[in-house]
Amino acid sequence: MSIKKQYQIFGLAAVLFILIMSFGTAFDLEISHTVMDQKSWFGAIFQMIGILPMYLVLMVSGEIGLAYAWRVSNNRLFSGSLVVGSGALTLWQIQKGLKELLSYGGAIIHNIKSGQPIGVANSDVQASPFSPGLTFTLTAIVFVIFTTLTQRWLKQKSIQQLEALLLLAIFATVTVLMAMSVNGALKNAWGRARPYEIIHNGARFTNWYTMNGANGHKSFPSGHAMAAALTVVLAWFANGNWRRFWWFGGIGITVIVDLSRVRVGAHFLTDVTFSTCLTFMIIYVMWEIYQHIKSMKR
Repeated sequence: MSIKKQYQIFGLAAVLFILIMSFGTAFDLEISHTVMDQKSWFGAIFQMIGILPMYLVLMVSGEIGLAYAWRVSNNRLFSGSLVVGSGALTLWQIQKGLKELLSYGGAIIHNIKSGQPIGVANSDVQASPFSPGLTFTLTAIVFVIFTTLTQRWLKQKSIQQLEALLLLAIFATVTVLMAMSVNGALKNAWGRARPYEIIHNGARFTNWYTMNGANGHKSFPSGHAMAAALTVVLAWFANGNWRRFWWFGGIGITVIVDLSRVRVGAHFLTDVTFSTCLTFMIIYVMWEIYQHIKSMKR
């Protein structure tokens, strides 16, 4: 993409960001009062699955490490270490993704049985309703299936293509970890109460630009919006139509998850807007660093 095109896209994104943030600054609480519905299946479903793209990026990165390690035989110490590290990364992310999925899914089942709105869930602390043994078994099953499918795809790649993918996987992993770290740090520093905490529990409303300090509230910025935006990183591993699919599909998923978080009362409009734009900026910077390093190697 040319620099001129980048400026055009950035300019459009900046205008949208300013407009939406300005609107949210003026009407955040009123918007949430109007659209919030914890009985919404739309909000509940995407509350459950909206966080998963973040883990998927790291799972794919781990699988690329495994594929490269299995093809490198001249240094057993390196390849063995890479197998252990990459396999552990994939397993860990599958376990974390399943924990999120089962926790929110368990909350939906519990809410239905107890007559509560299906979208009621503690968005800051989740616990799996299943035993560690069952969770481990499910993790192992998903790992085998996911590894089989991804390694079939990676088997078609040449060693040169795998080397390029490995570098991308490293950048993708750093991108996810950076986005998570920044998002978590801002959540703790801002201490903004969630809409449902304000509307149902009487917590005090503060605007997005007010830093409250660590107080247990974690509405700003949105973790789900950050995780959904990271779907775009999957485009790094693809070519042609698949790259366009993950790029535009990632943007679409992000918008849907953002709307679902406002709908279920977990976030204000400014929470999801700021988080989405911040994550896209991190993705852009990391991609440009990768492109710079790639051009230096030529």
